[in-house]
Amino acid sequence: MTFKTTLRSSVLGASIFLLAAGSAKAFLPFLLPPQEGPVGKAHEPVIEAVSAQKEIGIGELWKIYIRASDPDGDVDKIYVSFSQLGDSYIALPLLLKRPVRKIQGAILTWTTLASTSTQTGVIYGTAEVHVEDRAGNMSNSKTFEFILDPFGPKDKFVPPVALAEGPVYGQVDFPIRSEDDLAGDDDVERTED
Repeated sequence: MTFKTTLRSSVLGASIFLLAAGSAKAFLPFLLPPQEGPVGKAHEPVIEAVSAQKEIGIGELWKIYIRASDPDGDVDKIYVSFSQLGDSYIALPLLLKRPVRKIQGAILTWTTLASTSTQTGVIYGTAEVHVEDRAGNMSNSKTFEFILDPFGPKDKFVPPVALAEGPVYGQVDFPIRSEDDLAGDDDVERTED
């Protein structure tokens, strides 16, 4: 009987801890496989190329093409971070189904604004891409600028031949907010001071 009570209280305690953490990032250590493998400069993956359409419409499906390699063949995470004037966002990693030696394909994102405003002007932003292997070795990063336009085009980008063939690895969040929402954050901060 004591064992059941101890087990129940342990499970309850763990559940409360996870609920109190309150975000997906709190669950990340439980979702990722254990880090294993060689570490150091000689074992770091390398991003060789990143390419995407530079101007995209709001509400469109946008492909970001990537090519990367790893000397140990254990790359298993892709990171895409977005920034805009006044705000930045580090995304959770896109976990690959299995570790790979080479990444050559696309990452998808819906260019839907993460904000409450329905009207917006043109938004200028940057995206940064890097990869990580199972041992925790991080690659170099590649950054590119983009324009988000309410009346912009669909993604009709034809990538360079070296990036064109490959799978779609998954979808990442697109946390860009309208300039009106960012200005509203400034107003709130000023009133609190």
